Amino acid sequence: MVPAPEGLLVIDKPEGPTSFDVVHKLRKVLGTREVGHCGTLDPLASGVVVVCVGRYTRLVRFLTSDDKHYIAGVTFGFSTPTFDLESEADAHGDPDVVTEEKLIALLASMKGTVKQVPPMHSAIQKGGERLYAKARRGEVVDVAARDVVVHELTLLSYRAPLALISVDVGKGFYVRSLARDLGAALGCPSHLSMLRRTASGAFTLDDAVTLSDPALSPELLRRGPKAVRGMSCVEIDEATATALRQGRRPATALAGTNLLACQGEEIVAVVDVVAGVLQTVRGFG
Repeated sequence: MVPAPEGLLVIDKPEGPTSFDVVHKLRKVLGTREVGHCGTLDPLASGVVVVCVGRYTRLVRFLTSDDKHYIAGVTFGFSTPTFDLESEADAHGDPDVVTEEKLIALLASMKGTVKQVPPMHSAIQKGGERLYAKARRGEVVDVAARDVVVHELTLLSYRAPLALISVDVGKGFYVRSLARDLGAALGCPSHLSMLRRTASGAFTLDDAVTLSDPALSPELLRRGPKAVRGMSCVEIDEATATALRQGRRPATALAGTNLLACQGEEIVAVVDVVAGVLQTVRGFG
């Protein structure tokens, strides 16, 4: 019997398909429904999508929390309801009010933990329903600002009306909202005209394959502790592994959270150390 495929795969998503389209295609190619992605990319965006297959789907929620890096194109002159090019312009302005000096100063001020209002056209839930579903019906909903982390925003170039920006941020940051906020702050409506994710956690475009790659197959899946970049691996002995598999909490001198408890190349569980004992957060056996 052929073992079910499992492991990690990094895809360079092209513009056009949704992140779920990527998952749908990989289910067909890999011959399994156990496929999940670690961070949505809008249809008009391209770049790194980390995909988990088989048992590795149990790691999705941990890898989704990884920092992300993007190259964003923000165009000044008009805004749209979706903050990108998926909808028609709803306001216009003069991009001549925007200068390179103003952009550099503004981006430098947007660092650390900041408040951000997510787009109305997003997958965030309110009242048990996705915001984009409400938006499509024309509903007006008050979307609360959320704390997001900005590590670095760097202006790469500005040739009016287009600014290219390097965006290094934490989980939950909407680059579309950044595009909207820049225009609001500089007095000229703007929108996100291009977005490419160059890294998701420790995975970069150098690790990626395309959906059209003829070699796309289960053999490309990365397995074992070294494949799960960004999560610390701790080696455990057989007795500790048995205890974790049986639901017990063995004592330990280790410290940390969201650790991969491993025996050689085998991942046993994701664990936290709580009061000197190993506590399983997510089993892997």
